[in-house]
Amino acid sequence: MQSVTNISERITSQCNLNVLPPHTLHQCRSAQIFCSQFEAQIGYSVQHVADAIIAPEAERAIFLAGSVPLGMATNTSDLDFIVVVDSKKALSNNELSANSNKHLAFSNVNDLLVAAEFVTLVNGIALDVHVVVTSTIKQIYSRFNRPRPTLSDNEIKTLSRLSTGWLLWQSDDYLERNAITFSVPALDVYCCTKSFASALVLLESALTARDLADVPLALHLGSASVEMTYLAYFSSEGYSCLGRKWLAQIGHATGAAERVSRQPLLKQGIHLLFPTAESTASDVTAYLQAVSEFLLSIRHLIEQKLYLRDAFSTCPQMTGSASPSMGK
Repeated sequence: MQSVTNISERITSQCNLNVLPPHTLHQCRSAQIFCSQFEAQIGYSVQHVADAIIAPEAERAIFLAGSVPLGMATNTSDLDFIVVVDSKKALSNNELSANSNKHLAFSNVNDLLVAAEFVTLVNGIALDVHVVVTSTIKQIYSRFNRPRPTLSDNEIKTLSRLSTGWLLWQSDDYLERNAITFSVPALDVYCCTKSFASALVLLESALTARDLADVPLALHLGSASVEMTYLAYFSSEGYSCLGRKWLAQIGHATGAAERVSRQPLLKQGIHLLFPTAESTASDVTAYLQAVSEFLLSIRHLIEQKLYLRDAFSTCPQMTGSASPSMGK
């Protein structure tokens, strides 16, 4: 039998994929250190990342977002930058059509928040640059003053990446002059509540699938419920943008060991993500009981923050009972 490594190498060769060379920028632990090492390894400053795509006269703020600030990066991770500008007029038209095998540009005509995206390969390192509009950021945050605000997945991802990102450079107190701050907890409260409500709905659906004797579906929905519960917890801690690699926050990510040491429950629930496909009907009931207990324990953990307890108490999907009834 071929090893996973050999299979991966064969697929990479057949698909003619370029394997990015390793770098050390993933080891940076602050914006200042990153800026210094970025210039040393790339050959120009972080300001130049924006200068290449933003008009010279346009004011801007440059953030590093994604896996590096979250402590989840590896030595082949790409670098995610977000450039905050006043409007789409700040874009330099020269670069919008400069596509090549090392540079791709995407102009988002109908997106009010993300004006454009640029992917560039420099010294073997992929730079993914998003240009975000200041006025739209403020409009999105203003929605939290309304009852039952609604945000798109793209809006959640972008704002959360900014809130957890590192400010690398800005034009003369640009953020302060525009009254832009990412330290307010409204976004994380929104995401935490939404994720936990989804976890409850998924568990109810899993119980229904169990009653219909659909073992695979019941297990799948139970596992999905556990994942949404984890995402709710991490949102409560200020990490609403972890994406598909969220498990790194209790694995190899910076600070993960300390986090698990403080909250052992995070490690104890991992096995619930991987139920056995050959389970019997009685196994499924026991599994979903364990899932229900895990949800309840994480909820108690989240509600140690008073403002989240208040948010949960006013969420229609979570009032009346702490967890779904296990039924049979």
